[in-house]
Amino acid sequence: MININSKVLFVWLLLISVSAKAGDLDSKALWLPKSNVFPSLLFDTQEARTGGSLYGFRANDRWQNRGFGNFSVGFRRNIIRWHDQTAKQRELGFELAVNTQFIFEKPFEVFQVNLFSVDFKVGLHYQWQLNNNIRLRARIYHVSSHLGDDFIYRYFITHFLDNPRIFEVIDLSAAYQLNHWLFYANLGLIPHSAYERKPLIVQAGTQWESAVKGKNWLKWLAGFDVRAEQESAFHPGLHLGAGLRLGMPDAMPFTVMIDYYAGYIPHSLFDRANIQWVGASLLFHPF
Repeated sequence: MININSKVLFVWLLLISVSAKAGDLDSKALWLPKSNVFPSLLFDTQEARTGGSLYGFRANDRWQNRGFGNFSVGFRRNIIRWHDQTAKQRELGFELAVNTQFIFEKPFEVFQVNLFSVDFKVGLHYQWQLNNNIRLRARIYHVSSHLGDDFIYRYFITHFLDNPRIFEVIDLSAAYQLNHWLFYANLGLIPHSAYERKPLIVQAGTQWESAVKGKNWLKWLAGFDVRAEQESAFHPGLHLGAGLRLGMPDAMPFTVMIDYYAGYIPHSLFDRANIQWVGASLLFHPF
């Protein structure tokens, strides 16, 4: 483990090295660019974005008479981008996200809505383009998860529970674009957590997009994401889906899809709850 002062020092060294490297290039700076060098990972359940999902879900070896909803408000925003005469780009920015989960009790009867959990994510990223096909991203971010008031009252929770989902992550991601296909991988390290936690996180996935009858503003999409943590003995969480993207790539398009998840629940402090869900999602990046 490393302490808070070490992490702050790491961030400052990262920013200084980035600035120094940018100064060495024959580069031009663009403030507050609207796009991102690193692509949006549509099937990454931890991605900072805005949207909502409604699911039926299976737990304890049976489908529940409940619905599950995930509503997120989040974005990635770049502060500055540098680009040189070879069109290589580098950018520094931040990301914020609030992921809120609801449980709908007996949705076809009483339809009682309970706030289950709220997750917060805040971090910095440095993204760069090696060539037309390869993009890289380095990040440091904080994650914390908190039970909702409705859930606490409904189950008469009168004491503080251990919360293993308060930690920081340093990670490096690589994405490779080949025609309609995007392949990516991520390796993360947890340098500090509120409770003892094994440090490694691994992730990989792919996305496919193709224009519908030559219309660039309307695309078919499909893909999957697999994420595993050393803390859970690398038990995989699989998220896959298919749908449509509406809008031009540089105009923050909407994504509508049918999706399925199987594995440990990706949000909430009950991160050893093994579930499956299937439903529909609407996602977009507001910036």
